[in-house]
Amino acid sequence: MFKNMQMYFRKRLLAIPCQLSGFILILLILQSSLLNAQTTGQVNGLISDQNGEPLIGVNVMVEGTTRGTITDIDGKFNIETGSAKSTLVITYLGYNTQKIEAKAGATLKITMTEDTRELDELVVVGYGTQRKKDLTGAVGVVDTKEMKKLQSPNIGQALQGQVSGVSVSTSGEPGSGADIRIRGVGSFSNVGPLYVVDGMILNGSQREFNVNDIESMQVLKDASATALYGARGANGVIIITTKKGKDGAPKIDLSVNYGSQQIANRIDMMNSLEFLRINRQGYENAGMSWPGEPTQGQVLVNTDWQDEFFKTGNTQDYNLTISGGNKDANYLISGNVFSQDGVVKGPYHDRYTFRVNTEMKKGIFTFGENLLYSRTQTKPMIGSPFIDLCRLPPIIPVKDDNGKWGTGSSSYQTYGTNPVGLQQTRDFLQNSNRLIANIYAEVAILKNLKFKTNLGLEYHAWNDREKTTFEQVRYLEVSNYENSMTERRGDFSTLILENTLTYNKTIGKHTFDVLAGYTAQETQWKQMSSTVHDLVPGFWVLSAGKTDMVMSGNDSENAMTSILGRVNYAYDDKYLIQANVRRDGSSRFGKNYRYGVFPSASLGWRISQEKFFDGAKEYIDDLKIRGSYGTIGDQQTIGDYDYSTYISVGEGSILGSDQVLNVGAIQKGRANPNLRWESKTTLNLGLDFTALQNKLYGSFEYFSATSKDILVKLPVAWTDGTDITPWTNFGSVNNRGIELSVGYREQKKEFKYNVGLNLTKIENEVLALGQSYREGGTNGVNRSEEGRSVGDFYVVRTNGIFQSWDEVYAHTFTTTDPVTNAETTTMIQPNAKPGDIRYKDSNNDGMINKDDREFVGSPFPDYELGLQFSCEYKNFDLSMFLTGVFGNQIFNNTKYWLERMDETANLPAGLKPWTEQNPSTTTPRAVMGPNDNTLSYSDRWIENGDYVRLKNLQLGYNFPKELLQATKAIQSCRLFAGVQNLFTITNYSGFDPEISGGDIFGKGNDNGHFPPVRSFNAGVQISF
Repeated sequence: MFKNMQMYFRKRLLAIPCQLSGFILILLILQSSLLNAQTTGQVNGLISDQNGEPLIGVNVMVEGTTRGTITDIDGKFNIETGSAKSTLVITYLGYNTQKIEAKAGATLKITMTEDTRELDELVVVGYGTQRKKDLTGAVGVVDTKEMKKLQSPNIGQALQGQVSGVSVSTSGEPGSGADIRIRGVGSFSNVGPLYVVDGMILNGSQREFNVNDIESMQVLKDASATALYGARGANGVIIITTKKGKDGAPKIDLSVNYGSQQIANRIDMMNSLEFLRINRQGYENAGMSWPGEPTQGQVLVNTDWQDEFFKTGNTQDYNLTISGGNKDANYLISGNVFSQDGVVKGPYHDRYTFRVNTEMKKGIFTFGENLLYSRTQTKPMIGSPFIDLCRLPPIIPVKDDNGKWGTGSSSYQTYGTNPVGLQQTRDFLQNSNRLIANIYAEVAILKNLKFKTNLGLEYHAWNDREKTTFEQVRYLEVSNYENSMTERRGDFSTLILENTLTYNKTIGKHTFDVLAGYTAQETQWKQMSSTVHDLVPGFWVLSAGKTDMVMSGNDSENAMTSILGRVNYAYDDKYLIQANVRRDGSSRFGKNYRYGVFPSASLGWRISQEKFFDGAKEYIDDLKIRGSYGTIGDQQTIGDYDYSTYISVGEGSILGSDQVLNVGAIQKGRANPNLRWESKTTLNLGLDFTALQNKLYGSFEYFSATSKDILVKLPVAWTDGTDITPWTNFGSVNNRGIELSVGYREQKKEFKYNVGLNLTKIENEVLALGQSYREGGTNGVNRSEEGRSVGDFYVVRTNGIFQSWDEVYAHTFTTTDPVTNAETTTMIQPNAKPGDIRYKDSNNDGMINKDDREFVGSPFPDYELGLQFSCEYKNFDLSMFLTGVFGNQIFNNTKYWLERMDETANLPAGLKPWTEQNPSTTTPRAVMGPNDNTLSYSDRWIENGDYVRLKNLQLGYNFPKELLQATKAIQSCRLFAGVQNLFTITNYSGFDPEISGGDIFGKGNDNGHFPPVRSFNAGVQISF
């Protein structure tokens, strides 16, 4: 308006007589001055909290501009608005954002209200939800927004480092899952946590699930939190809620992500000349002629086996979601295509998923369904080639001049397997189809009383086909067949029905929440396998096999019924009580112990609501202490019929004068009808807090969990007439530890950031094992026994290297005859020579053997941590995530095969074996044949497994909304680029210190583990 007036006066000025022009010019100057004062007007103000206390550092912005300021120590601000009337945007971390209309020259008094949405956030727990602030059990809430920035192919990898008390070990093999332990080792079997997706209890693997479908994820860790899942929740529960449609116009979300992957670390190995020099030393030190002498004019092959086997892999991830709804109904349809081509020759993994989630409300009724169909095709890696990549000498080619796969020879007698040939002579494909669906109906019987019924189905069908063409890929390998094919087919189905009744009521300061329910589940397995040999060339079907067909198959089923109940009570939002009970009945147990009852209870006290705490509220916003105690059961270790014996067919006996084999069937094994539930009793003490206007937040937990009646197989005497060992409830183990989660968040003008740390310390102790000890791992290097952790490393200690004959002769043992007092001195290592390893005779018996072993460490870490940092500035966002593991040991089987130096194997670059000219104190002499240096169960192969890894680094850019509005189609658009596993700080000499796999008694053994890979990715996320 002011600009129009100026133009009008300027036009009129030309037509006014000159004698008036001076007067009008003065008016214009005054007008311009007035306009300038109004457009640069200032607004003053005071900002305080609900108690009248001034707030420091509150952000005050003029909407639509870059003008901003913050409040001073007295909560006051002064801002230049740039117009006569403007809108101020007031933001402060932990408080609700406000928009206030302000005129130039105004003085404002603004009161900020606390943003309680986070504390009032509903968290999904067993068969219901709870306010986050009211939790009394140990529940870890995953920040799914940050989790998804990892671009993880499965749930396990996405969860790594996100929640305290949760230990995750991953592999870089396409299609592989992750090993997940919640609060330590709770059983003597590799039983992981229970997965519950949209109320459906899953039994399948992780790889068929699309992480992008996740809306929220919670980890239930103690008995109070997991109680309502009874016998299946003893090792923790991971609850996942998938995305739903929201009120509003239809919305289309599209994301595209492409990644390039590579092996993050290589082991530098010797070239052919370096290898030949050490190989010759080994034969000469053994007094043998060297068979590897190159002939005159021979061109030396120099194969870098890692170069030949490793390659650049890639990942492609496409997601399309269509959603919408209104107050009466909502829907969501999503599709995903994920492809991962491995970083080594051979393996790949493809996944296709389709999801439909809908819900409809009509009066007192609510109906809904969740459906997921997924199809995967996976080609796994064959064998454990990561050891052979280093072990095979560089003098051997990948293929020789005749087109045959390079293997050892009489000149280079290595027994490593050609890793390239192994992958290319095996065609192994795993095909899987999986359907997960549930439908539910809920009726509001009364205002506060609701009944819900849920019917769920999981169906999983698989078909694996393994084709083998017998070409020699290993020295002296001989096969009786030309080829073979194995086909495995099977299906699994589970049907679950759940009925729950909930009642909620608030009377004055009293709040009640009651749940009662009944569930029933039935599961069936069917599988078969067939193998044929010498198939007609080109016809890969079972009927084309000509010799030695082998077939097998079996069916299995089990059922469970459960009654469950929970009561939540809160008084005045200060005193919180929860009680849970579940009674399970399972067909996996005999009639004597088929049913188990598992109760738990928890208490909470919000101290910050007490009057005596008022003086501390200036610094501490919310403080709650809590505790829980309870017992939960477990049945996942045993099979469907382990409480009974069985009939074995195909057995026989030679009878009659003609000594003919008569084939028949016999009863094998011994029945144990008294098998009963494993149980875990847990104590949990916790503290939750927020402070400094909700900028600082965190929790602290102490827990102790004792598992009893753990199912173990005790050895039986051969005189019992069977080699089948029955299950027995005998074992017991305790896990205790602390968990700390703490974070700090702040916003300064247009910059806001959040940093979070979680730390876990767990101690494990075997209380009962059923036998004096249990060995596991490579060559029995792990031992479990009462009073120690599961699977501690138990090996002979080394004590340096003999540098001279004097040291060899000085390593002796002296005995005294009790009658004559005559002393006899013997050499402890009579076959040793200078340059050999000296071992510690720990039991003082004058010899080195397995009786000299000692405990030297644990495969389980003392501490695990996750450190997360994220920030936003204007349209940019940055996310960084580190993980760390400390205090664990690793048995490096790769090092064992490389540095034992008693066979024709390559060695790490720069390794200098002991010689008289190089009296090494770390590496013994090279010598072929049997010698003391090859002892497999020694601490020479045990290494520190500590590491810190930059797990994820991602930078994103959000296009300005003003720009996108011009398209009239795009609601939001974000570009991002990142890298995963960028670097790892560790002293471990293998490919990677993160080791997964192995049974519970043999953890921490690096037997050629597929290491996590480094990935560079970029993508776009668009909403229409």
